[in-house]
Amino acid sequence: MSSSKSTADVLIRQTKTAVFTAHRLIAWRLDPTSWPDARLAEPDEEFPNLVYERRITIVRSDAGADPILEQGKRVNVALAAPHFDGVVLARGVPLSFWRTLGRVSARRGYRYGMELRGGCIVPALGGGICLLSNALFEMAARLGWTILERHGHSMDAGIPVPGMWGLDATVVWPHVDLRVAPTTGRARLRVKVTGNELCLSVESGSPAVSDVLLSAVDDETQRSHRTNRIVRRIGAREEVLAVNRKRVLERTEPQKSCLTCDETTCKERVVVPSKNGART
Repeated sequence: MSSSKSTADVLIRQTKTAVFTAHRLIAWRLDPTSWPDARLAEPDEEFPNLVYERRITIVRSDAGADPILEQGKRVNVALAAPHFDGVVLARGVPLSFWRTLGRVSARRGYRYGMELRGGCIVPALGGGICLLSNALFEMAARLGWTILERHGHSMDAGIPVPGMWGLDATVVWPHVDLRVAPTTGRARLRVKVTGNELCLSVESGSPAVSDVLLSAVDDETQRSHRTNRIVRRIGAREEVLAVNRKRVLERTEPQKSCLTCDETTCKERVVVPSKNGART
């Protein structure tokens, strides 16, 4: 684990985060239509069209996966999923990831999962819920929905995953958010965890847009960074949904984390409480 960041570097980052947090919380209060509270479907509301369905494996089992952090991820995703299940969206009622979920905390049952920070794997409370934000972003992209806010991850663990590279969305409370909305009509989310799978589907009052095409272009790797663009074509209209530039960890880096690293002077080091089952 790198110890190159000084105490001053960490304090500067924390100060910037505090400022961004304050700005976003003020925006929530001043512009509630852009960040509405989540609304659940009424019992008599009908959504006859199943327009999207996806199942995603939650817990990894590769050599770089720490079982403690992976189990924390599963717990976190399972806790977060019900907050999105049954939520109704419309063009003027967008989904805000954080307004729907709320802030994660140990009091709400969230555990430590994996987070990439400063080139290291760091245990983070609520770590792993980006699996859900990734899934919601891909859902919105493939349905032709409006992407109001999306932030890509700045680092990649370098572990091959199914699907299109760069079709991801990171979230950090509350200022790094994911916000999406249907282009027409209303839609209801169905989100649940079954076994080791995140199950995501969308029911709509209107049929799905059938001519949505996603492609990854300009994919290039230079030194330790990989870049590309995610382009969406709907009929004759083309738009860039994401511009990605991520540092890709070297092959051995994902096998080390705060749970196994003995560099105790690191300014970013996180010590996980023993009740979480960690070894630090």
